[in-house]
Amino acid sequence: MSKAHGSWQRINQALDEMGYNIPNTSTVERFNGTARRMNAHQVRRSLAFAHRSDTRQAVAWWSATVYNWVREHRSLRAPLEVPEGKKRFQQRTPAMAVGLTEHIWTEAQILRAPVYIASQE
Repeated sequence: MSKAHGSWQRINQALDEMGYNIPNTSTVERFNGTARRMNAHQVRRSLAFAHRSDTRQAVAWWSATVYNWVREHRSLRAPLEVPEGKKRFQQRTPAMAVGLTEHIWTEAQILRAPVYIASQE
């Protein structure tokens, strides 16, 4: 088996985190399908297009940011300690699941958040 990029150690670590022993094509294709649905530039035979690579890259980063910070994922929901009426689960985003934030962000909050560039040392 060959790899496209990255180290075998990183690939094996990711597989362990997802609970797989071998690479799973359906996981990769599911991510690709979600990315295409969120980014019209990646859809096959679309009227949307971007001639400049920096535009395509910016839209791809925006899609990834929305996916991880704004979109709640049913598979990541956590049971509430005390149910609130009919609500028994706390919806979470991937960023919440890994502990980067405690709330679901809005796109407006992301656009207003200050960005600090890391030093290049």
